Amino acid sequence: MRINQKDMETRASVEFPGKDIIPNPLLEVYYEIDVQSTAAAVWPWIKQLGYHRGGWYIDTKWDKYIQKYFWPLVVPKNARGFYKPPADKILPEYQNLTAGDLIPDGPPNSAYYQVVDIKENQLLVLHATSHFKYMAPNFMYKTRFAPKGQFCWAFLLQQQNKDVVRLTSWLQAEAYPELMFRLLKPFFKLVDRLHQQQILVGIKRRVEKNT
Repeated sequence: MRINQKDMETRASVEFPGKDIIPNPLLEVYYEIDVQSTAAAVWPWIKQLGYHRGGWYIDTKWDKYIQKYFWPLVVPKNARGFYKPPADKILPEYQNLTAGDLIPDGPPNSAYYQVVDIKENQLLVLHATSHFKYMAPNFMYKTRFAPKGQFCWAFLLQQQNKDVVRLTSWLQAEAYPELMFRLLKPFFKLVDRLHQQQILVGIKRRVEKNT
């Protein structure tokens, strides 16, 4: 399936929905995909995103392998969680999402997102600071080199015509130590691209299959 990746420097006329959260991001990426459906049909799948909710809709085997083999290298045992296949149906218990709610990205007391803006059938904006302590080996956690930062992740829905809706995933981030982050930026962009593309494809596949 086709995924467009946009260079944000070419889209200066477009405002990021959470632009006031991170005024000067060190990383900014933007992906979009067209779904043969309506915004109202896509929206429930977005609202149930999250660890052991609807999941992240990544259907490739490597997601399971990352959970099993990679994260144990950097994430403390009590924060690793375990793999659960993403949902293939709408889950009513996760449809009452509101601003201020927390969306887990791991087991309790580990990584999570907070909903900072939500507009029905249009927009979901998430903010996170808890992920960065898991982006380095355990021995770095209590040193001055321990990574810190925040990122803002937005999902936008724009109805192109009665049969097509454009789903956009847009992320901005800042992290410190800044020099370390800049050196690792190509790696983060690669990982982010692999994950975000699969998320959008997974949503598209489910929506079009169920409508």
